[in-house]
Amino acid sequence: MPRIKWRRGLYAITDTSRFNTNELFQACKQALHGACVMLQYRDKSGDADKRRTEAVLLREMCHTNNAFLIIDNDVQLCLDSDADGVHLGPEDISVHKARNILGPGKIIGASCHQSFEKAKQAVRDTANYVSFGAFYPSRTRADAAVLDHAILNQISELPIPVVAIGGINLERAKKLASQGVDHVAVISDLWNAEDIQAHAEAYQSIFSGVSNIYDRGLN
Repeated sequence: MPRIKWRRGLYAITDTSRFNTNELFQACKQALHGACVMLQYRDKSGDADKRRTEAVLLREMCHTNNAFLIIDNDVQLCLDSDADGVHLGPEDISVHKARNILGPGKIIGASCHQSFEKAKQAVRDTANYVSFGAFYPSRTRADAAVLDHAILNQISELPIPVVAIGGINLERAKKLASQGVDHVAVISDLWNAEDIQAHAEAYQSIFSGVSNIYDRGLN
């Protein structure tokens, strides 16, 4: 993994259902040129060759722009594409097992939904970041329960970065950043923008007044 500094800011999640491969690359290039700091490759298709090809090219694109590429759910694809890390949900392989497979050099993120106890367990299992959500009603996952924002009062107890997801837009991102969230994970509001690069820049500017080098997790 290249020496990329861990920075607070925009965590973009791909929506491959709306883009073909060329459109996906163009959209991601715009987001990365807009200073997106983390990009998650999420593709639920069963086309293994396509997924590996796209992941490898996105990894190169991310590294050119000083950003991390994270693979959604798939530890093997993370290894095959030499991505920076993997994001795991509660139904996926455990953080502990993923760490044994990936070793210490890869990033592992864990979805904790509404559970602070799961977040603390993820820390013990050597996760590098945790995500909570949905913070707001989500168009991507309409059935996701909306999180009680009181959990934000506890995130300072965690020694790793915290990602907020679910129904995020610019105004909501400003509020979350002011409450200590390190990253906002955005799907629809980013990829629906007429100017993806400018929209990514607007998200990243929210974090410009916050320390860019993370002082608890990776650095």
